[in-house]
Amino acid sequence: MVTGGVIDEEFFGDIRDSAVEEASESLAAKLAEVDGLKTFPVVAQKILALLSSRDFQVREVSNALKEDPSLAAGVLRMANSAFFAGTKQVSTIDQAFVRLGSRSVQEVVASVATMDLFPDSGGVGKMIRDHCAATAAIGKFLANEFSAKHSEGIFLAGLMHDVGKMLLIESGEIDYASESIDAMKPDFSYQEERSLLGYDHAVLGAHVLTKWKLPSPIPTIVAWHHQPERAFRDGNLAPYVALLRVADRVDSIVRGPSKDKTEAMLDRLAEGPECAKVWITADDLKEHYETMIGLRQSALEMFGG
Repeated sequence: MVTGGVIDEEFFGDIRDSAVEEASESLAAKLAEVDGLKTFPVVAQKILALLSSRDFQVREVSNALKEDPSLAAGVLRMANSAFFAGTKQVSTIDQAFVRLGSRSVQEVVASVATMDLFPDSGGVGKMIRDHCAATAAIGKFLANEFSAKHSEGIFLAGLMHDVGKMLLIESGEIDYASESIDAMKPDFSYQEERSLLGYDHAVLGAHVLTKWKLPSPIPTIVAWHHQPERAFRDGNLAPYVALLRVADRVDSIVRGPSKDKTEAMLDRLAEGPECAKVWITADDLKEHYETMIGLRQSALEMFGG
């Protein structure tokens, strides 16, 4: 069964077999609606296509970026952010390209273009948007510190992991504020979404990201971030999903009301399979906790939080 060029079973995963067809039909209808609701920027699509070619020219990418002043400004802002900044500020697209490198430019362009699709998010939508930015920042830090070979793409995966929730809010499919669905509690809302819709935000997000032609394996990481048992059987994707899930939970702890219980919560997180997959200990989490809070705040400011 195929929807939008993607095999549904690949993303639906642990939905029971008898429900996959029904869920797929519901998802197909939603994707048709989303196509009219949110279109990925043409310039961003052009740049991602250029960067996916082995023989792309830097000048071509720079010129394409200059066609969209808002996107170009976003790339410059991120190039000068705490995540990429060197000793000097960059002021031109060419300088930003040199600092970031081609792979990071691809990640940054996709990040800025996607977040710019949801500039007016308020209420729960803003909380989700901020959570995505925070998860991206924390995930990138954790990858750099503990799993450097998996750092490429983890920022983008973190930023995109709950884009399906934002799309559901935009389309009016779910009112998280009134449906008794805690959209901010890890590994919770997706179960209620499946009950109401037949599919969840992770599957919706993965399909939309595929349609937007975001680079692999980002859509699959997003699709599987609530399917850890399945993801952890895949040696290539397991570290990415693990890092994403750890970052997701660290942000949840930062946002939590019980500051006096932070150490105990970090201890529990470290006991889980996510941390074990990437060799992160409770001491590691505690040692870097304040740094992660600072990077989280930088990400919120960078994306207008």
